[in-house]
Amino acid sequence: MKTGLSTTLDPNRRSSDARDFDSTLRRKIVGQDQALEKVVEIYQMFLAGLNPPGRPVGNLLFLGPTGSGKTRVVEAMAESLFGDARACIKIDCAEFQHSHEIAKLIGSPPGYLGHRETHPLLTQEALNQWHTDKLKLSILLFDEIEKASDSLWQLLLGILDKATLTLGDNRRVDLSQCIIIMTSNLGAAEMTGLVDGGIG
Repeated sequence: MKTGLSTTLDPNRRSSDARDFDSTLRRKIVGQDQALEKVVEIYQMFLAGLNPPGRPVGNLLFLGPTGSGKTRVVEAMAESLFGDARACIKIDCAEFQHSHEIAKLIGSPPGYLGHRETHPLLTQEALNQWHTDKLKLSILLFDEIEKASDSLWQLLLGILDKATLTLGDNRRVDLSQCIIIMTSNLGAAEMTGLVDGGIG
């Protein structure tokens, strides 16, 4: 049953882990208060077990001109949670502008030329590599999403809605423990006049 009410948590009653995450992020990132507030809220919802079942932990779209800190926020999230800015999977959408290039992401179906040589980027092992006993969470970044091919967009629709992905060899990947972030420069010139230095 839908009530029309959104679930929000009181920022003054966050867990110590969420407060630590918040303060660490704010030491690393300046001038992105709204983006950081949303990131920490999603993390607190995850810790409290309130994220929606069968969906990613959170889906975020960071809009802004080059140099506004979109990717840096994602790196700071990885540093704060796992101690390493590389503790996220980054998909450069500029590398997937043609439909056939989706094979680099999910692998080629059996029988296709080069099937065995094509190792998909988005495997369960890749997503889980930074998991710990205490924190089973993954960060997945789709950078410059406006450059993605139609095939990648179709793939994304399934990921964002159902938190599942089927690889070329029919293995299923579970993305229900993922925070998914997409970045875009689209409309950057217009946003610059509306937002003073922040991510949209």
